[in-house]
Amino acid sequence: MLDQVRQTIQRYRLVQPGDKIVVGVSGGPDSLALLHSLKELQGELGHTLHVAHLNHGIRPEAAADAAFVEELASAWGLVVTVASRDVTAYQKEHHLSLEEAAREVRYRFLQEVAAAVGASKIAVGHQADDQAETVLLNLLRGSGLAGLKAMLPSHGPLIRPLLFISRADIEAYCHRQGLAPRQDRTNWDTALRRNKIRHLLLPFLAREFNPAVARTLSRTALILQEDEEVLSQLAREALSGVTLRQGEGYLVLNRQGWLGLAPGLQRRVLRLAAAALGRKVSFNQVEGAREIAREGGVLTWPGYLRFEARGQELMIQLPAGNPRPGSFSYRLQVPGLTPLPELNQAIRAEIKRPPAAFTHGNEEAWLDWGKVEGPLVVRNWRAGDCFRPLGMPGRKKLQDFFIDSRCPASRRHLIPLVISGDRIAWVAGWRLADDFKITPATQVALHLTLEPWPQGQS
Repeated sequence: MLDQVRQTIQRYRLVQPGDKIVVGVSGGPDSLALLHSLKELQGELGHTLHVAHLNHGIRPEAAADAAFVEELASAWGLVVTVASRDVTAYQKEHHLSLEEAAREVRYRFLQEVAAAVGASKIAVGHQADDQAETVLLNLLRGSGLAGLKAMLPSHGPLIRPLLFISRADIEAYCHRQGLAPRQDRTNWDTALRRNKIRHLLLPFLAREFNPAVARTLSRTALILQEDEEVLSQLAREALSGVTLRQGEGYLVLNRQGWLGLAPGLQRRVLRLAAAALGRKVSFNQVEGAREIAREGGVLTWPGYLRFEARGQELMIQLPAGNPRPGSFSYRLQVPGLTPLPELNQAIRAEIKRPPAAFTHGNEEAWLDWGKVEGPLVVRNWRAGDCFRPLGMPGRKKLQDFFIDSRCPASRRHLIPLVISGDRIAWVAGWRLADDFKITPATQVALHLTLEPWPQGQS
């Protein structure tokens, strides 16, 4: 198994000499094997390790799991961060399933630890069976390639060195190395869909069709990842090639040029065109538009987006008389990229250590992560909005701020606002709120960047 971990790390360049890696360790077989294998490869690959364990406060044995990880890290001479979070409260507050809430809280914790200790990578223990389960879950939901590609070996600072190793091989490795992992009884609860796939569907497929089904699905996901990259790039090029003109609230395509595309590219181009106007469309809605494009006529998509095939043109247009985008609101992905299709922009969010020197305003901002209340939202201006501009002693109406800053009235609804709790944290491109500024006491920072979109995004 160690050879497989080494090959995955080298093939996908997951680790570079000098990297500090935060390893998420629950105490289960996957994370324990991950930590042990990375420890074994330290001398060869030149990285250092920092163990991170989160007590979700869900299971009665959670405290014992935390103590186990802390004692193990100490015995192996590794620095460890152990923390507790109230996942159930987070679940209720954000109206998520328990599994979704636990995942969000866990990744947020790992990002915080990485920023605090100056780590460049975060390693998690997803393996081939997890990948197979994800592929099947998304397949049953009716996903396209974007869903079927499942998990990537690396995504930003996140790395998955075990992604091509089966659960059975990992458990055998733990046994050979004398490791005694903790067991999570919730993994056997078949009321959960993923567990049902793990304990019922995958064993059935292995028994009746392909004993190596997990590895096969994991390999398929990798192939689809690479295919999706190619098709996304082709779709962006195709959209550019058939666009006749574009303005505020509308997009016009060359009808014959679009009809000359392969069906798969036709669908992707229509989805990209709708996204450029701030709308998301389903498979059936795209199929209806394809029929209209061939036969001629008019179709109304969600959000009153009008699709019309007339003569040599395909016109996609927002409601007449409302050329500027209406109200928009998106949950800010932290870390990640949040597209703002109404504005042809996006906000990138990263959790980092505070920089030695930094600037506020324009296209980037640094916020004190400890002052941020989640989840963060990005939306446009609403009547009554006010905030405390950086460097000013009191609060100010956003409308007055725009007037003082000589921001044209036509632009004010086009400026994204990052909201923390019920407060404006950043008027993107204009001013940070003083409440969220970095101070010498700041340990972890949130770095926000305003950038064009789409730009290499599907």
